[in-house]
Amino acid sequence: GPRYLTGDKTKYYFYICKDAFDQAVYAEFHAGNKMEQVLPFLVHAWQRLGLPQQVQFDNGRQFYAPGRYERSLNRVIRLALRLGVQPVFIPEAQPARNGSVENFNGWFQPLLLRQTFPKAAAVRHELRRLVAATNEQHVHQTLGFKTPTQFRRTKRLRMLPADFALDLKRIPVAIGKIVFIRWVLVTGYVDILGESVRVGRRYRYHYVKVILETHPQRLRVYCNGRLIKDCAFKLRIS
Repeated sequence: GPRYLTGDKTKYYFYICKDAFDQAVYAEFHAGNKMEQVLPFLVHAWQRLGLPQQVQFDNGRQFYAPGRYERSLNRVIRLALRLGVQPVFIPEAQPARNGSVENFNGWFQPLLLRQTFPKAAAVRHELRRLVAATNEQHVHQTLGFKTPTQFRRTKRLRMLPADFALDLKRIPVAIGKIVFIRWVLVTGYVDILGESVRVGRRYRYHYVKVILETHPQRLRVYCNGRLIKDCAFKLRIS
């Protein structure tokens, strides 16, 4: 998004979660794109698709921005860690790195939005139909020519219970790891949670993989699979 309805100045957004392995999709349509919408959406998505080992985000403010301070973890990251899901952030300003979900966006939005919708409820109704068709009718060669729904019937998934409850306003920091893929600037620095971290000018114009462990609070930086930095990274936890 943003997307607009005829005669309505409200900014609407599609929320999409896609399993990159079996292509199963969950989607919602909301007014606004704040964390108060993102958090319940993630809960709903993982109740229907199951909990992944990793969740890959772009660096949109609602996903990546630190909490109130630099080196703090926002509630999206805290929710993922609380549920045993490892957050992975792609390089900044490179949406193609989320190729699987971007491919789906490029397919479904023109198909859906060629229609005129008078109200958001009508968009949501059609979106649910489209998602059901995607999961229940589209077969994939990589799945043995099965649909995502058929393929999933043969698997044991780690489902988030339907009655899952958590205070989404106050989520404690759980033990886990957060991964950041970053392009080293000419200065030799990368941004991690609003903090400039020195990697070294010798690695400028290289991609690095930064792993932040919440306990112990340490930062490890890898370039081409080789550890090049290991340091303490004190989080601001409140």
